[in-house]
Amino acid sequence: MIRTILIDDERNSRESLRKKILQYCPEIVIQGEYANGLEGLDAIGKETPDLVFLDIEMPLMNGFSMLSELPVRGFDVIFTTAFNQYAIDAIRFSALDYLVKPVDVQDLVAAVKRVKEKSVNSNAFSQLELLQQFIGQKNSVPEKIAVATSNGFEILEIRNMLFLEAEGNYTRIHLVNAKPLVASKTLKEFEEILPSSVFCRIHNASLVNISFIVKYNKGEGGQVVLTNGTVLDVARRRKDELLQLIASFAKKV
Repeated sequence: MIRTILIDDERNSRESLRKKILQYCPEIVIQGEYANGLEGLDAIGKETPDLVFLDIEMPLMNGFSMLSELPVRGFDVIFTTAFNQYAIDAIRFSALDYLVKPVDVQDLVAAVKRVKEKSVNSNAFSQLELLQQFIGQKNSVPEKIAVATSNGFEILEIRNMLFLEAEGNYTRIHLVNAKPLVASKTLKEFEEILPSSVFCRIHNASLVNISFIVKYNKGEGGQVVLTNGTVLDVARRRKDELLQLIASFAKKV
């Protein structure tokens, strides 16, 4: 059984989530429900839950701030939020789970399944640190990203990511001086969260870090050559965007 608490300032949201959990997630035991981050902090210390459903926007103390007050996080977190693209980007960037209100039953069941299939990772606090850094650097390019893999997650330095290659619902990440890493996210998802000032989708199958491009070969779409000698095709419809981004990047260097 998964011991769980719900933290959300909206009573209707808590009641709706509780009913869905009771109906569709029999493996979950709800230990309690709390209306703000301060109550949640106290409850976590007393109840020692396995899982916390945590709202982001709350009075007194929001979900992100509440987690930052914990010296150790020995439980899994599933964030719940009304649609807030920036908050969602921050959560996805840190490879954490989230549900958008009103919570969809299929999304809920899938999120709980992911919790069941993994143990609490000893490095999980690093994900929280990444989340806080992302939020603190709202107007700058983040330095690291948490990447979900079949075995958990790995934290990568963005500057060491050469290019990303689509493999169905997975993505192969090619790195500087390291073996490629297969991530359990689509290339589209990486395109949405990696900084667009540095990464360009040059083809349906590839997303490239333009700082590693050393040559462009003309053609219908053309090709780019990277510092390690890799040659990648550029789709015709992506050509103009790539060349504009390279020109803009070159001015900043």
